[in-house]
Amino acid sequence: MEIPQELIDAKNALEDPLLDSGMITGIDFGLRDEDNPDPDDLALRIFVADIEAVPPEVQAAADLFPFPAVIMQRMFDISQSVTLPDTSRARPVEGGVSVSPGRFASSPSGAIAGTLGAIVTDAADPEIRYGISNFHVLCVDANRSVGDEILQPEPSILGPLPGDRLGTLDHWAYPETTLSGFVDAAVCLLEVSSVGTVVDIGPVFGTAAPTPGMLVTKRGRSTGQTFGIVCGFQLSVPVDYPRLPPVPDGLGGLTTMRRFKLQFQVRADFPTSIVFGERGDSGSVVVSDSQVVGLYWGSGSDSPGDPLRIGVASPALFVESALNIRF
Repeated sequence: MEIPQELIDAKNALEDPLLDSGMITGIDFGLRDEDNPDPDDLALRIFVADIEAVPPEVQAAADLFPFPAVIMQRMFDISQSVTLPDTSRARPVEGGVSVSPGRFASSPSGAIAGTLGAIVTDAADPEIRYGISNFHVLCVDANRSVGDEILQPEPSILGPLPGDRLGTLDHWAYPETTLSGFVDAAVCLLEVSSVGTVVDIGPVFGTAAPTPGMLVTKRGRSTGQTFGIVCGFQLSVPVDYPRLPPVPDGLGGLTTMRRFKLQFQVRADFPTSIVFGERGDSGSVVVSDSQVVGLYWGSGSDSPGDPLRIGVASPALFVESALNIRF
């Protein structure tokens, strides 16, 4: 089922006032009933922190929207990790393995770790190969610089070992100085041999747009290969990221929130997978039929402590355009 443009426009007009108010945690179009996924049964989905305390303004917005609308309880955050579940070295390097910015290797709080999602090429010169992950994995904060050392695998408790150097930070895309953006992504220029495969998944090439009900998979350094179902798209969601300086919030103040738009959600294909992604899986590529659908960067849950995590990702086409790369 395709959402008419006039409904997308109506959602776009509605979302910023609701997000600015802080009364909702996100908004998208998606499966009305995630437990019984039907790609033809879609709704506007408004997410709140507490379904037992829905603000009247939110309920009114749902009631007046010219399309079926549901209110759901869900909260979102990025999936950054300082734990060490996967420390294997991959040479030649491929997607789905652990990666870490070298400048945090000796941090008292531990190395920052994520997933090297895939091997990609420069759009203008396919001989140039990069490893792709998230901005919040490879860059982390405003002190990032082109040429920063990138490690694979992430450091153990002994620190970096000889041969761990993967390459250097090259370029990135993230709303560092603005409130809103579409991509949390970065690439490192590879200095080691590489193959265009993802661990457990195999070769990946080209891109596909996420659609409701699409079956997808990903391979991350924390949860390995998991399986899911695209349950929402056109997601607008605010995420607090205090590692970056505050930006104008549009209301006369400053905020460390960053608002990501046109993202999509993936629900775990239970019971095959309990979660789609967890902390440390950030940077994984979301794949369907060997095509890259998106770049996983965060997760959501319907209640605090809920083990059934919902994945959040940027569409692959946005990532390619923002970084001038090709999957």
